[in-house]
Amino acid sequence: MAIMAAMQGSAAPGRAIALAVAGGALLTISDAGLKYLAEELPPGQIMFIRGVIAGFALIMATLGTRGAKALKPQKWRLHLARGLTAAVATFTYLIGIGDLPLATATSILFASPILLTALAPMFIGELVGWRRWCAVIAGFVGVLIIVRPAGDAFQWAAVMILLAALGESVRDLITRGASGRETTHSMLFTMMVIAAATGLFVPPYDWLPLSGVHWLIIIMASLIWTSAHFLLIEAFQYGEAALLAPFKYCNLFFAAILGFLVWGDLPDWLTWAGSAVIIASGLYILHREVLRRAPVMAADPILDAPAADVPPQGADREPPR
Repeated sequence: MAIMAAMQGSAAPGRAIALAVAGGALLTISDAGLKYLAEELPPGQIMFIRGVIAGFALIMATLGTRGAKALKPQKWRLHLARGLTAAVATFTYLIGIGDLPLATATSILFASPILLTALAPMFIGELVGWRRWCAVIAGFVGVLIIVRPAGDAFQWAAVMILLAALGESVRDLITRGASGRETTHSMLFTMMVIAAATGLFVPPYDWLPLSGVHWLIIIMASLIWTSAHFLLIEAFQYGEAALLAPFKYCNLFFAAILGFLVWGDLPDWLTWAGSAVIIASGLYILHREVLRRAPVMAADPILDAPAADVPPQGADREPPR
């Protein structure tokens, strides 16, 4: 029912879904590049170089389409808080991704919407009903199935990815506060700049000389990451968040395929089981969110109309990577 309503409210649902899936596939390819780099290079070095390359690409693309004004922040404190949160999430992600299969890391990151729901009452005073709390608890159970804190398969790298998911959640809560006041271009740009600057100060400090392969991968990963965000932003111009959110879970299958082709990794059955629980919890939370917002939108659709420059709630699916 919720998906059908979202389709009816979308300008071009087929195009929106295609753009969202393509953007998710590109994000996964970028993640694969980061995993390869994280196995050999310090995280701060990756953060700095990628931030510079992606930031330059964003400037060129924005100047050619929107003009310099679209890059100007309005609320500097909000941008600083959001950028620092994303930088911490990027750092923890890079620490963890080198020691985990790509699909496992992707599965743990799916906990971000669940963490966002759990943190919403604390950060923005949002009321969360008992049904969504049950879904949150179920989602945490799914995370525990993957991480296995009491088992032989436990890895601290998985905890680092979970911290990255937590950083995503806090970043997205801050983004909600920016809705209608900041352009997506400015939020992406300041995030890239702060991530690059943070990379200069995080340990370890023994940066390594880059080979030709390193340069090729980091340049391609940065450009692909930037392109993915433009596709996702475009997707939310044509479709509602409730329609597109379920398709982000396609990233797990992209990650499983890439992980197998490049590293020969395949998730074990417990990882698949935990992923299924997390995905089911996230979809149910989305369903309850749509139902909760429906009466408000029916009373006054203008209340929930997103600004032209900012994607709807849930659209800012920028992984910390």
